[in-house]
Amino acid sequence: MGKRRFSASDSSILLSHIAKLYDESLTSSSEICLYDDPQLAKLKREKTPRFRVYLTRLEPRYQVYADASMKQTVACSREVVEYEIATGEPSPVAEAFLYDATSVGQLMCLGVGRYPHNQLRPYIGDDVEAYYRDPDRLDPDCVCGQISRDHGLIFLAPDGTIRFRDFGTKKSGNRAGSKNGTWVNGKKRVRNAVIDWRAGDFLGLGGRVWVRRDDRLVKEHVFKLRFEKL
Repeated sequence: MGKRRFSASDSSILLSHIAKLYDESLTSSSEICLYDDPQLAKLKREKTPRFRVYLTRLEPRYQVYADASMKQTVACSREVVEYEIATGEPSPVAEAFLYDATSVGQLMCLGVGRYPHNQLRPYIGDDVEAYYRDPDRLDPDCVCGQISRDHGLIFLAPDGTIRFRDFGTKKSGNRAGSKNGTWVNGKKRVRNAVIDWRAGDFLGLGGRVWVRRDDRLVKEHVFKLRFEKL
């Protein structure tokens, strides 16, 4: 198997190893992943992707007040990225594409988490590399730290459906899944398991924050994963 990389890498697993994705004792995605495999690279040059997967992030809300004591709100911006998604123009923090690699005996995967080799990495600020050089300055409240380094894998199953495997970074004892879990539509928490990812569903990663929406406070995941079929 390929060694762990320190820059964003394409990943895949052998088709014959699919059962290992469902093995709860698996300690890391790197145990089964191939990184930047030549066969996968060649396939990507010749084929078109099946899915686009993208990671979004809640942006700060800006309020305008009518009084100096800042008690009378005149206007309040919506979360920028979520607004653009609602209007059909999403601006992702990161995106990646899934290809059908069964013709070369593989299943393509997309790594999710803070490890640098993952295609879908959470970060604060405008530049992922700047964030990883100086996370304490750009992320003092450790919003990204609420997401595991080896959070999970998105993979294209042999039947053509897209699935998500929640991992988490093993520390001591048995693996318990990703830090703070993966949440389907912000409601159902998944840890250390494989789920079918249905069209229209988003996966909330890590922790949540309070935001005001339609004049009421609600909890929203700072980072969300979505996909579209191509």
